[in-house]
Amino acid sequence: MGGARQAVAFLGAGAVSEALIAGALAGGVKPGDVWVTARDQKHLDAVSAAHGVRGTTDNAAAAAEARIVVLALPAAAVTGVLEEVAGRLRDGAVVVSLADGVPLAELEQRLPEGAGAARAMPSLTAQVGEGLTLLTPGASCSAAQGDAVAAFFERSGKVVRVAEEQHAVLGPLSSGGPAYVLYLAEAMIEAGTVRGIPRDLARELATQVLTGSAAWLRADSREVATLREKVCAPGGAGIRRIAALDRHAVRAAVVSALGGAPPDLP
Repeated sequence: MGGARQAVAFLGAGAVSEALIAGALAGGVKPGDVWVTARDQKHLDAVSAAHGVRGTTDNAAAAAEARIVVLALPAAAVTGVLEEVAGRLRDGAVVVSLADGVPLAELEQRLPEGAGAARAMPSLTAQVGEGLTLLTPGASCSAAQGDAVAAFFERSGKVVRVAEEQHAVLGPLSSGGPAYVLYLAEAMIEAGTVRGIPRDLARELATQVLTGSAAWLRADSREVATLREKVCAPGGAGIRRIAALDRHAVRAAVVSALGGAPPDLP
């Protein structure tokens, strides 16, 4: 599957599909090599027009055109769609499921010989080329098939290959991670407005702070606490504000929210 252009079909046209499509196109994939499907014609037409990709309501027809078939579907819909498309898959195609909780063994037993299966957990930040995708090729995938899938997701960000059982453990930090960072950004912007800063300026400042901090974290391998201490002079305003966060148990709340099972709603 190596060097030739690889057509990709997204079965399902939700937010994750749109993020991956946008990132892949920005990363050099040709619009004519991308198919997307949806049951609702109006939504399908809107997605197809927005990205310039091919659209159809026929899952099997789209799958027949692709070397990589992405099941961007809820777990409950995966089995039915696999039965719909299995007989139309091209020889050597790889079916990539984004559904949480559908094991590779279940995918592989429903695919014809020669087709590979993989699981992936992408993030919505793929839409700006900074995605993070956890990828697990199945035993049915050859090295070339696994590499082709990884190369596609790398068009929109970073790919980390993990064991299948790690998806549930890593998900809150990977695909779910942007929600918590945006939650922090929202709070920073709100704090700016409390200080009398116009909301658009507060957003600009918070955005650059988060961008710069991420770049610093990527470039410097020292402990995160060491980097933070560089900003917080002893007795200064920064360390006093960190102390205020600690009094409100912000660190403990983050560890509790991300480190265990999702808290029950009241």
